[in-house]
Amino acid sequence: MNLFKRCMIILLLFISYTCICAISYANTVSSDLAESVFRLHIIANSDTKEDQDLKLLVRDNVISYMKEIASDVSSKEEAINIVNAHLDDFQKIARETIVSQGYDYDVSLEIGKFDFPTKVYGDISLPSGMYDALRIRIR
Repeated sequence: MNLFKRCMIILLLFISYTCICAISYANTVSSDLAESVFRLHIIANSDTKEDQDLKLLVRDNVISYMKEIASDVSSKEEAINIVNAHLDDFQKIARETIVSQGYDYDVSLEIGKFDFPTKVYGDISLPSGMYDALRIRIR
């Protein structure tokens, strides 16, 4: 086997090794992150601009309330407990936001483990995967 073939084989092995390491690292980080993050997932009534804008208003009001009641939270479990204790408040906030914008949509809330796509929030990127979350569905 000539030197060129040997170099190509070594190069391909190195590239394969690097790819495997990168995938393994990404999976580990994603798994660790999913175990420590409690997310909010709001689903709009439709994909129209108006319904998407309404979803963002609901999101902003829910996050604002969450900041009030959970400013001292240091773990995902604490966040889940607080959200469970205030589910009626979250439902009321979402419903009042919807009504204040002239809509009559219903709202359902659920805490569980849900599939999320990769999402970037400013300089923070959350990889896709299964996350514990509060899901608010606007219908």
